Amino acid sequence: MSATKRGVSMVSRREREKEERRNYILDKAQTLFAQKGYLGTSMAEIAEASEFAVGSLYSFFKSKETILATIFEEHIERVIAEVTQAYEDTKLNSREKIEACLELLVRIYVENQDFFRIYIAEARDVEWSVRTEVGEYIYEGNQRYQKILADVFREAMNDGVVDPGLDPEFLALLLRSFVHTTVSHFLYGNRDVELDELLRVTRHMLFHGIHPSEVTKDASLFPDSDT
Repeated sequence: MSATKRGVSMVSRREREKEERRNYILDKAQTLFAQKGYLGTSMAEIAEASEFAVGSLYSFFKSKETILATIFEEHIERVIAEVTQAYEDTKLNSREKIEACLELLVRIYVENQDFFRIYIAEARDVEWSVRTEVGEYIYEGNQRYQKILADVFREAMNDGVVDPGLDPEFLALLLRSFVHTTVSHFLYGNRDVELDELLRVTRHMLFHGIHPSEVTKDASLFPDSDT
């Protein structure tokens, strides 16, 4: 192997190892933030959980605020990327795109419970100096996220799947709020609910609503029902 190739290989390996360490720190910090709260977690505790010296931790992140901001940024970017992929999937029709967005949003909530505990707590408890940095990621990301979901509904309106008299921006907001509230109820209400059950209920409510003249109640979706 030439010196050049060895150099590229060594650099790539070092970069991969650094990235792995960085992600490990973020994972441990996220767990601590979810368990103890952002304000209740110190850099020393993050360093200990990550098996780093405090000084080494600062070589990756300049502050605890930066760690929190990075966690938010990466999660928001992941959601945007997945919603965009569903929207741009030419194999899906417009209704299937809505269903795909619904499924991925529910799945992301269920699979990232620590993050959403932090998200909820941040909006209520984190000091304003941190909110400024983290809030920039949240606001800008939410704007892009909202636009993509609205475009999904706008396409469905053009295809006759959704009532064209409705506001796609409002529908996007409604879907986000609906998924957030529904999943939070099950996750934080100590209910043992499978992902498939959450998807069945949310899909049913989204496309059929609750009016008895428009939909026949499905007992499989409401196991506590006497009907």
